Amino acid sequence: MGSRSLNKEDHEAIRMVFQRLCEAEDKVELHFGAFKGEFRVLAEASDRVILGISEVERGQWRLKPGSRLTLNLLDRGLPFEAVVDFQGHGRLHGAEACHVTLPRMLRAMDTHRLADFSPDRPVPCAFGDQQNNVRDGTATAFGEDGLELAPPEGTRILGDMLRLNATSTVELRAAVGDSLALPVRVAYFGERVWGLRILDSADPKLVGRYRQWVMEARHRQEQKDRSRFNPGGLEATRIPGKPDPTRASAAPRLLVDKDPLLLVVAEDEALCTRLAEALGRKYGVAALDGSQGLLKPSLATLGAGERDWGRVKLVIIHQRIRAGTASELCRRLVKKEGCPLPVLLAGQEEDAELKRNRAIAAGAVDHLVVEPFHILSVLRTLDTTLALFN
Repeated sequence: MGSRSLNKEDHEAIRMVFQRLCEAEDKVELHFGAFKGEFRVLAEASDRVILGISEVERGQWRLKPGSRLTLNLLDRGLPFEAVVDFQGHGRLHGAEACHVTLPRMLRAMDTHRLADFSPDRPVPCAFGDQQNNVRDGTATAFGEDGLELAPPEGTRILGDMLRLNATSTVELRAAVGDSLALPVRVAYFGERVWGLRILDSADPKLVGRYRQWVMEARHRQEQKDRSRFNPGGLEATRIPGKPDPTRASAAPRLLVDKDPLLLVVAEDEALCTRLAEALGRKYGVAALDGSQGLLKPSLATLGAGERDWGRVKLVIIHQRIRAGTASELCRRLVKKEGCPLPVLLAGQEEDAELKRNRAIAAGAVDHLVVEPFHILSVLRTLDTTLALFN
């Protein structure tokens, strides 16, 4: 696999980091002289980052255009440092804000860690403790020569389960898809994780398989990151003065009363009508033109309650909606509302494969081509999607 620098110097890769922070409503830490504070990332653009710094704080810090600040952040659990210039202040949707330059480089900190690659979600794995009991843990980061492992929930003192320099075996069956047991040694204690270095005596073939898997997993995540990247910039969902995403949308209109029922979220009434006319013999169709709030509370008229989503069996989100983007709404629907229903993002045929990747990255099942509208293709996608979830 080869060693590589963990610093981020690619312009697009740096922007992806700030877009992830923006989506997650996370904060960065700024240092200026004797001052230090944490500020929310409100928005990101190609040349700047907008932070929630108030007028009072700006005055206390005596920030002026050109003031140089040190910025610290965490991206997927890995710390980075950068230098940025203060550019100015203003308001974003009525909220007090300041903007700083986009860093030219994010310098990786803690480079001693066995953490070349940190996945979006921890990877379940089994390991042996000091009494040779098999425990369930989660690998939070991976490196060429080892990994970082978090213990089971409820573990108070890491050293009680595995001491420094203790040996163990970590099995990555769930991630790799086949038995892969690596002999390791505790190299260091991190923030609620062990740093486990692969023993020199490990089977070279096993180590090679492990490194190949890490390289492939990292490549898949990089592809996913590229598909989610918004070149036009990104704004946080929750900004004072911006439409409240927790407010329920208006009630849907029932265009065809039949089961299974499809919910179409779009500002284009003509599209909803066309779907109803084309699909009405097989599917029910409900239209919703109000995407700035939570969807589930608006579905009460369709039988949705606290524990289920009522009659709706599939959600179609058109690329043109009243507020925000289809991807943002999909992520909010899947992650914040925990929607168990299949979701399709609908739009034009142009760059369909790229749009499909972005749809999947946002939590949707697929990209549904509705422009141009081919009834057989639409039906085939709907039938296939619903069959997967029955």
